[in-house]
Order: sequence, then C-alpha cells, then structure tokens
Amino acid sequence: MPAHDAREVDVLDVSDLRFPGGTSHSVAEEITAQARAGYTTGLISLNGPLVAKVAPVNRLIRRAVEAGRARLFVGSAPVRAKVVVVRHPAVLQHAAAQLPPVDADHVVIVANAAPYDIDGHEHYRPEAVHEIARHRFGHEPVWAPIGPLVRDAIAGRVPDHAVTETDWVNIIDVDVWATDRTGPRGQRPVVGRHSRSSPQKWPADAATLRAVYPVDGSWTVRVLGGAGPAEHLLGALPDSWDVLEFGALPPREFLASLDFFVYFHNPRWVEAFGRTILEALATGVPAVLPPHFERVFGDAAIYAEPHEVRGVVDALYADRAGYDAQVERARSAARARFGHEAHVERLRRLVGPPAGTPATTMAPAKTPSSTTATRRALFVSSNGAGMGHLTRLLAYAQRSAPALKAHFFSLSQAAPVVANFGHPFEYLPSASATGLEPARWHKYFATRLSATIERIRPSVVVFDGTWPYEGISLVRSAYPEVRWVWSRRGMWRAGMNREQLAKASWFDLVIEPGELAAPADQGVTTTATAHRVGPVTVLDRDDLDSKAQARTALGLDPAVQLALVSLGAGNINDTSGDLGAVVAALRDLGVEVCVTRPEIATQHGRLDDVHVVREFPLSRRYHAFDLAVSATGYNSFHELLRFGVPTLFVPNRSTALDDQEGRAHYAAQQGWSHALDVVTIDQATPLLADLLDRGEQMVKRVADADPGNGAAEAARALTTLAQEG
Repeated sequence: MPAHDAREVDVLDVSDLRFPGGTSHSVAEEITAQARAGYTTGLISLNGPLVAKVAPVNRLIRRAVEAGRARLFVGSAPVRAKVVVVRHPAVLQHAAAQLPPVDADHVVIVANAAPYDIDGHEHYRPEAVHEIARHRFGHEPVWAPIGPLVRDAIAGRVPDHAVTETDWVNIIDVDVWATDRTGPRGQRPVVGRHSRSSPQKWPADAATLRAVYPVDGSWTVRVLGGAGPAEHLLGALPDSWDVLEFGALPPREFLASLDFFVYFHNPRWVEAFGRTILEALATGVPAVLPPHFERVFGDAAIYAEPHEVRGVVDALYADRAGYDAQVERARSAARARFGHEAHVERLRRLVGPPAGTPATTMAPAKTPSSTTATRRALFVSSNGAGMGHLTRLLAYAQRSAPALKAHFFSLSQAAPVVANFGHPFEYLPSASATGLEPARWHKYFATRLSATIERIRPSVVVFDGTWPYEGISLVRSAYPEVRWVWSRRGMWRAGMNREQLAKASWFDLVIEPGELAAPADQGVTTTATAHRVGPVTVLDRDDLDSKAQARTALGLDPAVQLALVSLGAGNINDTSGDLGAVVAALRDLGVEVCVTRPEIATQHGRLDDVHVVREFPLSRRYHAFDLAVSATGYNSFHELLRFGVPTLFVPNRSTALDDQEGRAHYAAQQGWSHALDVVTIDQATPLLADLLDRGEQMVKRVADADPGNGAAEAARALTTLAQEG
C-alpha cells in the first residue's frame, strides 16, 4: 500500500463530527494544535444519538480536513493509531458498530458530559462504554474527565485506576481570541453571555435571572445564542437587552463588545467544562461565574452567588486598575492552562514526541493592536449578484500591503476566499439571508460594524457597493477619527439609483473603478464627483499561468479545444435556454465544455464532455481556454478582455442596476468580442466559430483602450488617506 494511502496516524479522533457546538469545536482546536506540533490526525465520524437531524460534518472540522490538517477516514479498511481519543461516551455506546477495525496503542475516552441531564435522562452508561471500548480497541481505556463535575459524576462507575489524575480540559488558541481592552464599552456596564437557548443553560427561576442579568436598564445586557428560556421566565425580554440568535455573530466579536461575561445556568445542570467561558477568558473579558466553576478556572475568573453579582460588577467597573489586573489574570491563565501547548504536552506524555514536522506555516496572525501595526484598513463589501464587490476590495488590499493591514467584513457568502490571500474576514448575513425586517437588519449591521471597528481600530474603512447602508452614517458619526471611502463602480442603468449619489457626503473619498465600456455608460455616476482609476482586476496579466500550466492545474486535456461557459445555473441539455443552446452549439463545433457552476440540471442527459471548474480566482487559469461564453458582470467582462480570451458575451438581463447589456454591446461594436442578448443554437454557432477562427486577433485590440489595472492607483489613494488620519 502506498504511504499516502495508508490509514495510519498518531492521533485518531472518534466522535460524532456533526455536533454543532463545543464538542466539535474542541476537536477542531486539538486538530490544529496537533498539526502545529507535528502529530498526524485521523478522524472517524459516528452517527450517534445526540444529533437528531441529518447534518454535515461541522464546518470547523471540515475546514481542518480541507486544509490538510487531518484526514477523514470512511469505509471499513483498518486504521492504525498511536492513540484513539473518543469524544463523548454516548457516541461510542450507541454507534460503535460503525467503526472499522482499529489498532491502537492507547485509548482515551474524553468524558465531556455527565452521563445524565437535568431531567434525569441517562445518555450513556459508563460501565457499558468501558466494556465496548475494551472490546473494540483491544485495550482497557483510560477515562479523561473534561472537568471536576464530570469526574464526580462518573466516580464509582468506571475503575478508579482507569481515570486520569488530571482533567482533559478544552484548549484554545489564545493569540486568535485575544482582543484589545482599552476601556469600558459604554456609559454603563455591558454584560453578556453566550450559549445555546436551552433551559439547562439559563437560571431556573426569575429571581436569579433578574439578579445576574438586570432588567432595569442599569446595565446593557447582550446575549448571543437566543434567550427563549429567559423570555419564558420574564414574560417578555427587557428593552435594555440586546439578543442575537446563535451564530448571528462570531463569538470573538461578540465577546470583544462586552465589559463582563456573566454565566449562570440551571443549578441542576452539570456544566462539564464551559467552553464559552474559556473563550471569554481568552479575549480577556472578566468572567463572573457561580462558585462551582472555581475548581476549573481558578483565579482566571471571579466567583459570586447570584445576589452578589451586581456588587461585583459595579465595583470592578469603577476600579480601572482592578479591572485591568483581572483582564491580565484571565489571559495568562488561558494561555498557561488551556493553550495549545498544554494539549501537546499531554499527548507527549501519552505517546511520545511527534514523528512529523511541525506545521510552522500555520502560526496564527495575532490580532492587530496599536503596537503591532500602525495602519489598518477595513474592507466592507455588500452582497451583489456575483463576487465583484468582494473581488475589487481584494484587489485593493493586495496592493496596499504592507502599508495597510487588511481586514474584511463582507455580506457575501464567498467571503472565505479572502483567507486564501492571507486576510482575516468576518461574514455578516445580508437582510435576505437573515430574514430580518429592514429596520432591524440595519441596526444589526451597525452593531456588528461598530464592534469590528472597535476591535481592529482601522485608519480607513472602504465600502464597495452601489447602495451604502443606513448604518454606515450612524457608525461613522461614532468614529470621526476613521477615514471613509466609497468604492462605487459605474455602468448603472440609465436614470436609476440617483438618490444614492447623495450618500457620497458620508465619505471622505469616492473611488470609481474604471470601465472599458465607459463611452457607453449612461448612468447617473458619469457626472458625479469621484477619483477615477483604471478598470480593476484582482490579477494582472503576468500573474496568469501558461496554457499548459493552467490545463494541468485544472486537470484538463492539453490537446482538445476548450470553452469556458459561465452563465450561472441551467439545464445543459435544454436547448431552449441560454446555457443549453451554448453547450449544444459548442458540441456541434467539436469544442469541449467547462462550466463554472456545479448546480447544473442534467435530467440524466449527456455530461461526458462537460467539465466543472471551481477555483478562485479562476482568471489565473484563463489561458487554458480557447474561448469563453460569459455573462457581463464587472469582473468577468474586464478579466476576459484584459487577459485576451475570445468571448461571446451573454448579458444577465435580470440585474437590478448593472447595465450588462451596455457592456456587451459596446465590446461587440468595438470588434473585441461578440454578444447575444438571447441565445439560440443557430445564432450562437457562427459567432462561436468566428471566435475560434479570429477571436485572438479581435481581443488583442482591447490593449489599445486599456489604461491598465486601476487597483494599484486605488491602493495608493487609500494608503495616503489612511496616513493622513
């Protein structure tokens, strides 16, 4: 068996990898720590009893696999590991039959939950799990409680000699979670909590609830994760509470907005560890907790009975020196006892040093602070029909480094692509994605944007979109020291969106990315004041692969004629539609088809000559294609013409504002390309044949009209503005 196919690793993590919360987050964190230290990791997912719905692997674990930090093992082939780590005993009790044969030197059962919940339901029997593990893995397992309360809960139910002396505590990357804490977040204490909206996670009675989370407006109470149990106890949520649903905000960003993290739960609930508490401590926010947590977190937190919480918070809020000292204690404890190094050390004691090479390239970038970077830029993208807004900002960010350190805040679900370029990002769901009423969403947008600005302290904020959100004006007034830029492309449909031009007064600078079709622009931006630069593309021509390199990278035949088709979703075999007609015409010409979207409806039709290409930026591989058939959005139009791809443009006629027809018709009139508003086989075939015959000569004419990539000039303008601030 080739070495790369061998199912052999240092650490084999076994769990239900569909868990949405702390269990999967802990697995993902340990995967990262193991990879950085040089330990190899394998994963086996068992469909246990605690995830009732069909669900995918947790996104954090999926990202770890995609990044090569771990291997997901499926099927019945044997697996060899130095140590098997089973996380959540209930999964093993109910789903051990799904395991392949496993040969391991050590077996650790991480007891990350008590056997029973608050209603007395027993999720697993420790005695049974112990025997199942011994039978399946051939060794007596070692039990590693995640905290002292779980240790108490399993005492006497597994052999004493099989329980570790120390707890298998959760770990966290302190550098990633750390935030600047330079002063209070508001005029009154901002107190918050983060957990799922479950009765066991909240106080059981209204009196306790009011004591730890006041309803009288004396504090601002922020909740991430929903507050259904609290609403049930109180009858209605107080106006002074700001409640966000679970996942509405990245936890780090939420925690950065707090002065105090206060977490009290149902007294009947055995809180195994409290990962959200650890996350809070890593950000440095002082945590106020029930006394039983002291066995876990020691002096990293403050402990109080419910009736003492108000006095503790008010006193520390008024004592800046004491507050700062608690911040430092929290961070120091998080690093010393719960950092990645602690996990690596317990593995080392168990299985010895790693045989592999530490993944040094995975070291995280520290959160920007006033001592690590003098200028930062926050790039804010709206959510358009494609990726134009995000890609333009990425073009600016790439060319403004290292003078500006970029951070992205995007409404586009494609936001993670910026991480491939080394930039941190945050995703904010758009109004349509959240289902929120516009007024509520704009408040949500302003809150999120303010929290991000508060945390990263940018010198300049750059918004790319055709409709600046109302929240921008509100946020700007709160941060007058920040310079604001509107990146506003032209080519708006004639007469439309005029009312938005007045919002230019919100910004210190308006940058307009140029248009190769500018003479055909009939929109209202043509007479508006702006700093105009050349057409913006994220890559320059020199960045592209050769034809041979591009086809090899995409796995395409080096000898055949290939067309790139980028028209969105459709039925490849329905010739009455644009996509089907184009594909049929290309087939008749003997040209193989590459499509950019996997969401094609086949109806069991012919797909043997259709390839799906998915990469960003795909323009790096454009030399792989002999011609293209594309919609006429800003990105695709300028990339295809600038990079010399013979193209038939089919404008998307359903865009609300972007004049794609104007772009397509202008390019055709200049003899750079061909255009069709509606595609039929009879119309498309001669145009595609002409592009195969003389398309290269046609598109070469673009160079005479191209002033060059405007991204560099835009980046210089942003840098200058940031340095003036």
